[in-house]
Amino acid sequence: MRTFDNESFIFQYYRIISKNKIKCFGRFFHCLRIKLLTHSKIFSKTWKDSSSKNDLPPDFYNKKHRIVMEIMRMDDCVDNIDGKRVRNSFEKTNLFMKKHAGKDYKKTLNGDLIFIPDTRNSKEFNFQGYVNNFERVILKHSNKVEEYQKNYPKCKTTVFLVCDESNNYVQVYNNEDLKKENERDVELEKFLPHMAYCDKKFIEIIKNCKADYLIWLFRYKSMCVNGKEILQPRVCIYDIKHLKIKGRTYNHNMMLKVKEEVNLSDIK
Repeated sequence: MRTFDNESFIFQYYRIISKNKIKCFGRFFHCLRIKLLTHSKIFSKTWKDSSSKNDLPPDFYNKKHRIVMEIMRMDDCVDNIDGKRVRNSFEKTNLFMKKHAGKDYKKTLNGDLIFIPDTRNSKEFNFQGYVNNFERVILKHSNKVEEYQKNYPKCKTTVFLVCDESNNYVQVYNNEDLKKENERDVELEKFLPHMAYCDKKFIEIIKNCKADYLIWLFRYKSMCVNGKEILQPRVCIYDIKHLKIKGRTYNHNMMLKVKEEVNLSDIK
């Protein structure tokens, strides 16, 4: 059985998303090339999986087109509460499956597993955890770019594919709304949907990354709040060294987690 712990499964999941839900930032034709090389089935056989522990990093390389790609996951879980470590959504999934399907479920079960863990606890999963995890994960792998290039010297382009499994958020405008347990108790006119892909803070983190391109895949960002669909891209591709977008300034201290059901049916 393959889960989102499997880099090839994430790569496959990314490829089934409709191309018209991919937004590019930076030089258009350069981003288009990355989009075609990573997303199109035409080039799928030119990629080699090197995600095994016995292989040299990063997770995939494409010698024909001189490009390598590292895949990573992140969510909005905080590190700890009162000194006690908090289990992130990936660990929650694994523990649930081991309990109900056996500790060797990945070997004994067939097929692919898409599991959505319960992350409604706002103390354990919140916006500050989101920002911290995004920065930590991106910069941690950024520091390994030279190693990736050394392992595959003919591959001159480095791409990061970030699988974002965080909750949706809205920015409210007063402290009373911030205390509410559910965004359904806040009037639509009194909050601003958070669009992470154009948030100034996240853009600044991306600009500090040493990779050439970053592909940001949003698993749950197809948001439906109070019956109103909030449209946004499912994937964004950033030409890191040529980003002109400054991003939008949000008040991160006023972020309320969306607990209403997310529209997961439209993944293509």
